[in-house]
Amino acid sequence: MELYGLILAALLIYNNSLVLLGPTAWGAGIGARKAFVIAAAAQLLGVLTSTMAQLPISLPEFLYIGTLYLLLSLVKISLPISVIGYSIHAPRPEAVALWLLSPLVSVATVALCKTLKRGRPLAALSLFLVMYLFGFNNVALFTRDAALAAAAVVAGTYFGLGFSRWVIDIAALRPKTAAAVNLTVALGALAGILLSVPISFTLVAYSSMLAASYSQGMRIIRVEKFAKAYLATLLALAAALIFPYLKSLLAPRA
Repeated sequence: MELYGLILAALLIYNNSLVLLGPTAWGAGIGARKAFVIAAAAQLLGVLTSTMAQLPISLPEFLYIGTLYLLLSLVKISLPISVIGYSIHAPRPEAVALWLLSPLVSVATVALCKTLKRGRPLAALSLFLVMYLFGFNNVALFTRDAALAAAAVVAGTYFGLGFSRWVIDIAALRPKTAAAVNLTVALGALAGILLSVPISFTLVAYSSMLAASYSQGMRIIRVEKFAKAYLATLLALAAALIFPYLKSLLAPRA
């Protein structure tokens, strides 16, 4: 049902805005309004041009994913909705390998931090790119309807950007660092697109921020954030394996 996909897409976008959009908007000098417009337009364009197959979300899947999202949120763990949604329908070994090895792409962050020039335009361009790929690789899995996608993008981006200002554990990123993180996540997303597999943007972003922390000798993110993101991926995979046994319990009775 499209409504289920709409809600899951909005939650997915909200989480991504907290992690990627917020620090870039508040720290890179782009500004909240401009960052919102860039991110919303890029995500919607990504959805409308995506070649990823949309996932059929039924009531049991919606209740299962939604319940896990709420429970993990209570202990400050962000459930990778795209990972669990995809795993339920297509448990591919190459997908699992990509998710578990995706933090390795953060090596690119170190090189980018050393080679990129400072400047807000680069941060803005990299923000558009990573948000476009997010819409293409993640959001499109849950809705392809233009009106519903726009509603999910606007709502998720607005609230994620707003609340991101109060996320204490993430430091605002400088333009150069923001661009390096965004471009690294974009590389991870491209790998996922080539395999037709959605990646966890949160996991790759946190690993990239961690790499930036060590390369610049400053605390951008706590190790615990990365550890929780990796744990969330493992939990999503385990939950996907369990789902077939619980589906009959979640299905509505006739």
